[in-house]
Amino acid sequence: MSVALGARRLAAAHWALWAVLALFLIVAAFIIDDYHVQWGDMGFQISIGNAALDYLSGDGERVFDQLFFYHDRYYGAVVEAPLALIARILGLEEGEDVSLVRRLILHLFFLSGGTFCYLLVLRLFNSRLLAIVAMILFLLHPRIYAHSFVDSKDTTFLAAFMIALYLVHRA
Repeated sequence: MSVALGARRLAAAHWALWAVLALFLIVAAFIIDDYHVQWGDMGFQISIGNAALDYLSGDGERVFDQLFFYHDRYYGAVVEAPLALIARILGLEEGEDVSLVRRLILHLFFLSGGTFCYLLVLRLFNSRLLAIVAMILFLLHPRIYAHSFVDSKDTTFLAAFMIALYLVHRA
């Protein structure tokens, strides 16, 4: 079986998943600007990501004090460093552009957690309807959905946990 045929079968078998994801992406495109630059984007979250990225890039002596003795050092360098790297690759300076890219990436990661929720429920119960309902319930919790644009700690942990649950069940 060719790769193209396999991809077509996957798309046809999970058309509801793709439809829900497309709907959530369309909604996100319209409302992402409603989540303006928050204090975390302009403050310690970006500085943690930049400090961790500087340390990992070999500029460790300069940022050792900032990274290891900073009072907010336990707040998510695992998520913040890749966000800072993406901002640097795109050549973005601090401000609204960095905030927009951060919101988009965080929300896409949250949607991937919803996709793995779908896959887990589908594997557990072998029901596409139940899997879609579970995914929609996962994604539509109002507080969590709103935080998926701006929270680089809790909602990313939730999505990563859902991915891990799926992978553990599959193993």
